[in-house]
Amino acid sequence: MTQAILPEASAHGRFQPLHNGHMEYLLEAKRRCRFLWVGITAVDPIAAQRARGTAREQPWNNPLSYFERVVIIRGALIDAGLLPSEFACVPFPIEFPETLSNYVPTALPCLTTICEEWNRQKIRLLESLGYSVTVLYERSSKEISGHQIRESVQAGLNSWETKVPPATVEAVKLLNLRGRLLTLKR
Repeated sequence: MTQAILPEASAHGRFQPLHNGHMEYLLEAKRRCRFLWVGITAVDPIAAQRARGTAREQPWNNPLSYFERVVIIRGALIDAGLLPSEFACVPFPIEFPETLSNYVPTALPCLTTICEEWNRQKIRLLESLGYSVTVLYERSSKEISGHQIRESVQAGLNSWETKVPPATVEAVKLLNLRGRLLTLKR
């Protein structure tokens, strides 16, 4: 049985920074719909930190701005063969659930993955807000994490470069992400 192609759907994450695991997720989500809305969480990391205060919202875990992440995601998806007319980035402030429908209507299906307990919590939250959620795949752990990438960048290692798309490599160097991470408190 083949999956029905949705007219449009959303997939979301912090993408701090965008890595190959994120790309796998976004490309699988795009395979399931004609138009993909890429929702970016922690749009305002300072406000998110005040609202939730978990490790996910700490400054070291969110070194890239919303704008910088949009540029990286756009470049990586185009490099992967998507047309600019097939996707768009949009704020997805899941840290402020009461505002989420101002950015992504509840009628828009959410496509996600499960790799950690936060994903299960997020699914319950989205469903409680009226969103339809489809799990694309489930894994017992993440093969690549933004935390690992940030640690490698901060340490001045180059091993991270094979774990991210070329658009991320270029942005990390251009934006001096290593210098940024060295100044941010963990």
